[in-house]
Amino acid sequence: MRARTLSAATLVGIGLAVAAVVLTPSRSFELTIGMYESAMTLVALVSGAFLVWRIDPAYTLSAAIFLTPFAGHWTRLGVAGPLSPDRLLFAAAIVAIVLRAPAVADRPRFRLDAAHWLLALAVAYATASAFFAGTLFQSDGFFKLVDAFGILPFLTFLVAPIAFRTAAQRRVLLGTLVALGAYLGATTLFDTLNLDALVFPKYILDAGYGIHPGRGRGPFVDAVANGLALYTCGVACVIAVATWRSGAMRAVAAAIGVLCVVGAFLSLERSVWIGVGVATTVAMLAMPGMRPYFLPVVVTVAVAVAGSLLLIPGLSPLVSERINNKGTLWDRKNLNRAAINMVEAKPVIGFGWNQFTTYSADYFEQAADYPLTAAGTIGRNTRFGVHNTPLTYAVDLGLIGVTLWVGGLVLGVGGALASRGPPDLLPWRVGLLAVALATLVVLNATPPSAWGNRALWLLAGAVYAGRYIAPVPRYPDIPPASASR
Repeated sequence: MRARTLSAATLVGIGLAVAAVVLTPSRSFELTIGMYESAMTLVALVSGAFLVWRIDPAYTLSAAIFLTPFAGHWTRLGVAGPLSPDRLLFAAAIVAIVLRAPAVADRPRFRLDAAHWLLALAVAYATASAFFAGTLFQSDGFFKLVDAFGILPFLTFLVAPIAFRTAAQRRVLLGTLVALGAYLGATTLFDTLNLDALVFPKYILDAGYGIHPGRGRGPFVDAVANGLALYTCGVACVIAVATWRSGAMRAVAAAIGVLCVVGAFLSLERSVWIGVGVATTVAMLAMPGMRPYFLPVVVTVAVAVAGSLLLIPGLSPLVSERINNKGTLWDRKNLNRAAINMVEAKPVIGFGWNQFTTYSADYFEQAADYPLTAAGTIGRNTRFGVHNTPLTYAVDLGLIGVTLWVGGLVLGVGGALASRGPPDLLPWRVGLLAVALATLVVLNATPPSAWGNRALWLLAGAVYAGRYIAPVPRYPDIPPASASR
């Protein structure tokens, strides 16, 4: 009866819509179309909210991380900036879990540890800094606070243990990251090979859009973020090879993992290369069960890189140029020197949120052994932000703010790594260690970014789920002594 009622209501609605369009005077047709588009947008938002409220948040958060590579570029895909689907999905999943939607009503309640309180304090401090600096309601400062610092990643860390509490829910995230790796790896390879017809979205091909043209920058149009994302997805492929039961699917995951390695190499970013090398080595040697696979992994990576250099036309000169390029190193040294000078000038509370480009012109310093670069000005503002995330926060928030951020990072990610949980979480812990190390290396050579923070805190939250799982008795089938009498 309910289904028939809904069907009848749908038919009546369609009929009224058609009648409204047919009977509308021609001079009002453009206004009608505008109203129709607004109405359809509202219907889509309401329908999406209802769907998110009803489905398992493991799917919502997985969809959000899959769409993160397009963050900041939705207008090039015809989607209004305020309606950024990735951000909306993250927010909707967080709200659904906090309000205990039907899909999570029977799951444990939040366990607020010291890490959560420290992260909350860091967010409150950064928000206050942005308010008093006048950057809280500026687009760049606000979204940097939400996505990169980040309010959204920290809240994701809070709710992810609830969303990914079971092995089945974690498999949803794993499959999503493997699929994302296939897309990012293929897109990066197609772009490098100039197979433009196979590249999607097309804004990747626009050399005047984004940064790092000529490198493997993917839908991020940022080679560093693309390289780090490819490594994260490659780590997910390794977890899939270790945990999936189907031999065919494990082979597919292994092939995608190799594609991710090639894509990360094609990013032509030295921080990514170093991060991948350090993270893979430390993570595999730190876990006794992974040590036998270290040499095969090294050989696989070496073969993938060597094959790329041999088979991709023009790649070898580009790699050589990136290795020997000293200009970007000089930029980083000059920016870091200016940032350190600013920290020394205002060490306690900093200059205010997102204020480096406003005040840094007076703090650049000519070095004795390399030229002064990255100090070009537009009026009073420098053109570059600090290519070092901890230094960025030290300048903006002072030693108080950066200490809160570092403390939250150590307690949050470190607490996740220390979470035991069931045996199936062990590969995830190894993967989190690898992704965390690679992210830390990259963060020390780049400004804050959305992907690095979102992916790291999402994975940390998924591993943190081990603290929400009750330990299984060692001998559940043996009755207590009193029952046998």
